[in-house]
Amino acid sequence: MDKFNRSVGRAIEILELLAHSPNELTITEISKSLAIPKSTAFDIIYTLVDKGYLEIADERLKSYRLGVKLFQVGSGYRDKKPFYDVAKSVLEKITAQVNETSFLAIESGGMLVYLDKAESESSVRTSCKLGANRPMYCTGLGKALLSAYSDERLLDIVRRTGGMPPITPTTITTEERLIAEMNEARQRGYAIDDREHNMDVFCVAAPIYDSHNAPLAAISVACLSSKMIGNPERVKELGTLVSQAALSISQRIGYTGDRLYHVR
Repeated sequence: MDKFNRSVGRAIEILELLAHSPNELTITEISKSLAIPKSTAFDIIYTLVDKGYLEIADERLKSYRLGVKLFQVGSGYRDKKPFYDVAKSVLEKITAQVNETSFLAIESGGMLVYLDKAESESSVRTSCKLGANRPMYCTGLGKALLSAYSDERLLDIVRRTGGMPPITPTTITTEERLIAEMNEARQRGYAIDDREHNMDVFCVAAPIYDSHNAPLAAISVACLSSKMIGNPERVKELGTLVSQAALSISQRIGYTGDRLYHVR
C-alpha cells in the first residue's frame, strides 16, 4: 500500500498489543513482541503518553498501559451511532424488568463487537469487556445477526473467520446444523445460545435493523444456564421480550418492517 505510514502503523500495533495484554508492558517487552527497534518504540510510546493514549503504570519498572484518552475516543465512536441512545435506554429497562444482564453488539469484519451492557447484581456477570471480539456462530448476539443475514452471507462469515471449532461441549460445529438453527430462530423470532461459548451462560438475542431495513446490531439477555435449562417457559418469556425490544428499537430508528424476520 503506497500510502501506508509506518510510524502510524506501529503506534496502532502498540495500542492493540497493550489492549490484548493482561499485564502492563515495558518498552523492552513491546519492542520484542512487535519486532521493532527499541529506540523507535521509545519515541512512539512517549508520544502516545504525551497525548494521553498511554499511561505510565509503574515509574520504577517503566511499564505502560492504555490511557483514558482511548476510552474517550472509543466512546465518541459509540455515541455517534444513531441507535445507541435508544438501545442503551432499552437495555437498562430490560435489566431492571427481568433482573438479568443485557448486551448490545454489532458485527465488524465477521466478528461480534460488544458496545454496551446493563448488568444486574443478581444475574450473570461475564468477563466480557466492551469492545471485545467474539465469534458469531457460538454467541447469542452473533447468531441473532447471522439469522438476519442470508444463508450465503452467514456461511461466508463463518468460513473466513476460522470455521466453527468447538468452544464448549454444546457448541454448534457444522454448517448444516447452524443453518437449521438459524431457520428455527427466524421462525421463533429470536436466537438462542445454549452454553455454546460459556457453559455457565445461556442467552436469548434478537437483531436490530436500520432505516434501510438492513441488520445493524443485536441485543441479548444473558442468564445463568442453571436458571434456563429445563425451563422452556422462561426461555420463551425472555426471548419474546428481547424480540419485542429489538423490533421497538428498530422502528424508532426508521425500520419500516412489522416483524424481525420475514421467514424464507
